[in-house]
Order: sequence, then structure tokens, then C-alpha cells
Amino acid sequence: MKILKLYALIMSLVFMAPTLAADYTINAEARVYKPDIIYIAPGDTVGFTNMTSHNSKSMIVPDGSDNWEGALGENIKVTLEKEGIYGYVCVPHIGFGMVGVIVVGNTTQEMKDATLKKAGETLQGPFRRLLGKLNKVEVK
Repeated sequence: MKILKLYALIMSLVFMAPTLAADYTINAEARVYKPDIIYIAPGDTVGFTNMTSHNSKSMIVPDGSDNWEGALGENIKVTLEKEGIYGYVCVPHIGFGMVGVIVVGNTTQEMKDATLKKAGETLQGPFRRLLGKLNKVEVK
């Protein structure tokens, strides 16, 4: 009987243990981000590295999420809690197409369609280059 109680206690702790958040890195190379599209879980952290002549500025975020903008040359980290599609750019190199997308959590076609609609309505000038990357997001 004690063994069963101990087993039950251990199993409840295993299933109640919090999921550890993961860290991801996006590297700035020449005039591109590597990778340019990344899929993560809510609560994961994304670091932008090698930002010597680059920055990272969010342009499209899910409703209720905060925007971010790193200074030129600043390696930053962002922790994304809310599911959705986040589009970002390097402001000095947007003309070269230096854009990227972070997909947090599960993605539905409706979510992708809403993000594309929002991007089409709000992005102007060279920032519209982000639409091409958003179109490549895979629905899971």
C-alpha cells in the first residue's frame, strides 16, 4: 500500500511539474536573419545575436502583446507568452528584405489569415516585405 501511495505521489509530481521554457537564437547575418521563420512554445525566449549593424523591431504582434525594438547594435532577448504570429524587421536593412517571423504555439489558418489581413492593412512602404514571410508560415 505504501508503494502505491509513493508511486501515486511521484506520478502526480511528474505531471504537475512545470514545463521548462526553451531559449532560441536568431542570428543576424549580412542582410538576413537566420533562421527567418521560427516556431516556439508560449513562454520561450528568443535572443537576437550578431546585431552589430542591425536591430530587431516588431511590426506585427498578436492583440494584447507588447511590441519590442532593440537599439542598433543591441543583442536583445524577448520572451513571448501569447500564442500567435509575430513579424519583425531590421529597420536599417528592411529595403534588402531583412525580415523574420516567430510563430508561438499552435497556428490555425484563421490565425494566419487574420495576421495577413492586419499586416496588409497596417504595414506600409518597405515594411510590406514582411508579407512574403508571413505567407510562408506553416499551419499546424
